[in-house]
Amino acid sequence: MIGPDEECQISKSGRYVSWRNKPAMEGQHGGTRAASFVLAVEVLENLAYLANASNLVLYLSKFMHFSPLRCSNIVSNFMGTAFLLALLGGFLADAFFTTYSIYLISATIELMGLVILTLQAHTGSLKPESCLSSNRNYKCAEVEGGKEVVLFIGLYLVALGVGGIKGSLPPHGAEQFDEETSQGRKQRSSFFNYYVFCLACGALIAVTFAVWIEDNKGWQWGFGISTMAILISIPIFLLGSTFYRIKHPTGSPITTICKVLAAAIFNTFSSNARTAVVSRNPSSTSNSMRNKEEDSKVENNVTEELSFLNRALVNKSTFPTFKL
Repeated sequence: MIGPDEECQISKSGRYVSWRNKPAMEGQHGGTRAASFVLAVEVLENLAYLANASNLVLYLSKFMHFSPLRCSNIVSNFMGTAFLLALLGGFLADAFFTTYSIYLISATIELMGLVILTLQAHTGSLKPESCLSSNRNYKCAEVEGGKEVVLFIGLYLVALGVGGIKGSLPPHGAEQFDEETSQGRKQRSSFFNYYVFCLACGALIAVTFAVWIEDNKGWQWGFGISTMAILISIPIFLLGSTFYRIKHPTGSPITTICKVLAAAIFNTFSSNARTAVVSRNPSSTSNSMRNKEEDSKVENNVTEELSFLNRALVNKSTFPTFKL
């Protein structure tokens, strides 16, 4: 049985649940205690990512024997893919899954990628032959075939995992605070300040300690540190499960943006087509005037900025998806 006080606590929690999919309780779920686990995880996650990304050009050129131009392209594509996939991670967390589950899935994927890269750096048969020629004009044999496939599978598994984490971990931390109260908004603002600080701490350790290990002890140790950081971050995140409050997926703003763009484009072309028919059919003049009056009423309620998107509010579309 749930007492009246607990019913009140549940009603205030709204659409939030615990990790067991039961209603979240105020005082038991969420708050600074739950967010502290997210901050600790961010230190380790950013350490694992930047320890490799900041020094990856050296690894690709010195050990995989890629040309400088190709090294820069690979690193740019790797980092760009990781950050673009954050949109996918955020979309999936909002529309279909939860930030809690997306983080766990993404961290597992990144861990798999780092294990692959660590094994390749440690195993001589998965790397190209060493090239110790003192002749600067001598071109070493690039990694190719199955070895190159292993390299790119590892890199882009890491990119996929990083993208999912970047798109789910910050909003998961923000979910722990009630945005409907002034205290909750202040705590959420403070959380993001601490989040950026933890992100910087992870980056500092990555570009000093981890990079020194890679340059002086070997890349198998550098990748190993990143692997251990992600491996440790997963149980730390899970330790906070009993304190988290998790928001049910209610749809993504990206979906709404796409619907508005689709409706605006569709209504633009349908409007032009109807105008052409009206010009050929005088009997439709009254209907045309009525539609124009309805359109003017709608347009009076919308802004003049980005007026093209205002067409999305003119519900001329017969296709249900475009109705907003």
